[in-house]
Amino acid sequence: MPGNRSLSVGRFFLPARLPNPALTVTAVFLGAFLTTFQGRLFSMSLADLRGQFGLDVIESAWLSTTANAAQLLTMPVTVWLSLIFGPALVIIVPSLCLALATLVIPFVQGYELLLVLHLVMGLCLGVYLPLTISLALRSLKPQFWLLAMAVYSLRVSFGTDIGVKISGIYVDVIDWRWVYWTASIVGPLIAFTAWKALPIPPVDRGKLRETDWGGMAMFCLSLAMLFAGCSLGETLGWFSSGIVTACLGAGAILLAISVANILLNREAFVDVTPLANHNVRTALLIACLYAVLMAPTSLLVPNFLAAIGKLKPLQTGTASLMVFATYLVLTPTAVWLARRVDARLLLIAGLTIITFTSACCGVHISNEWRTDQYLPALILFAAGECLTLMGLIPIIVVNMNPLHAVAIGFYAPLARLFAPGIASGLMSAALRISADTHGAMLKAGVETGDPAVLQRAALGSISNIALIINREATVLSYIDGFYLVFWVGILALLLSATLKTAPVNPLTPPRSN
Repeated sequence: MPGNRSLSVGRFFLPARLPNPALTVTAVFLGAFLTTFQGRLFSMSLADLRGQFGLDVIESAWLSTTANAAQLLTMPVTVWLSLIFGPALVIIVPSLCLALATLVIPFVQGYELLLVLHLVMGLCLGVYLPLTISLALRSLKPQFWLLAMAVYSLRVSFGTDIGVKISGIYVDVIDWRWVYWTASIVGPLIAFTAWKALPIPPVDRGKLRETDWGGMAMFCLSLAMLFAGCSLGETLGWFSSGIVTACLGAGAILLAISVANILLNREAFVDVTPLANHNVRTALLIACLYAVLMAPTSLLVPNFLAAIGKLKPLQTGTASLMVFATYLVLTPTAVWLARRVDARLLLIAGLTIITFTSACCGVHISNEWRTDQYLPALILFAAGECLTLMGLIPIIVVNMNPLHAVAIGFYAPLARLFAPGIASGLMSAALRISADTHGAMLKAGVETGDPAVLQRAALGSISNIALIINREATVLSYIDGFYLVFWVGILALLLSATLKTAPVNPLTPPRSN
């Protein structure tokens, strides 16, 4: 009996000899969910982490930028690495490194080491998303593809909405260290699942020698520098900062050289041929715009409640849970519709809901709005996001040539991280500029002796008037933010109207023009 038990335990830890589709899908989706969840968890807890580590605002901004920009250093090269070393090693090694880094981070005292460990965390998190859809579709039969896409889209709401509530629980109730230790637990689980799911092939040394590593490094570095410039822009003062100017300028130059290399070099690491397909090109552009369309649930509403309502994530978490519940409940309906309705109609329906709801928020919000007032809008936003993604992802998949899967695996994740990072930086800048403009206009009313303002001033002190002006200027800036989302939604709708009928495929029903 003891010998048989030891033999069983030994077999349990043996690596996979043949691919296991169920475990493969489990591993890649665990990684995808962890990437989104950990990013949201970290960003929502950053203010509290700043206090725990004894950092100032600029140091914490560098910490966040390092963790996020590092993902752009590994995300574009992950697919190539999986072709050379096999997807198993590309998943297992970063997962174990991620677990070790996040386990150690809460005990670190020195700022430099803290930056290095957050760099490692970001590098490791960047490997999951590029492999998720490709490995999932390769492992599943076509009748399960829509379900896989639905789960993939669900991780957006899971990370964005559940992350808000969990960050509040970790920081205010349990222990702030669990912001990192969650990845310490999930990382080894992903590694072991991949170990049992995917055989480890021999290294493709021919491809290792022939790969355009220089062009790849230049492209990844350009994205990371542009992301860092936009991320640090608001904190360091944009072009008044030499660091931001250098990041944006050098990043733009490197990106231009990288694009020229891709276009002119036949041995470039990625092919632009997939972008010749109108539907793929347009869908990827809409995916980039989707980074702005997500702003109401990811940035505008949470920041409004924090700035105007003075609410912490734990206090706004109930609304976030309702949003995720809405997304979760609607997902089966979206899958059912996707099997029977053209994906373009789902996309247009989702974009319309987001656009209409943004306009309504811009018209109606005031300084008195709190979680309860935002809840109907958040539910509509969740419905719109669900339908949008369940239309957008199938459009990309069914229109791409299977021979271009590597290139699509390179382009698609850029819309997941690079576009949201740029959108977040630009949205923050737009909100600040709008608040400054409205504040100056409201102050002008006081300075010119507007009767309504003077009447209100008689009821309070000058300091109260300044607080009221700042508050209303902030509210007006968020109104402008919702209107910006509205106009981006209009642009996305116009682009979606140009999409053509998809070729015959096993995923969606054929439709006539």
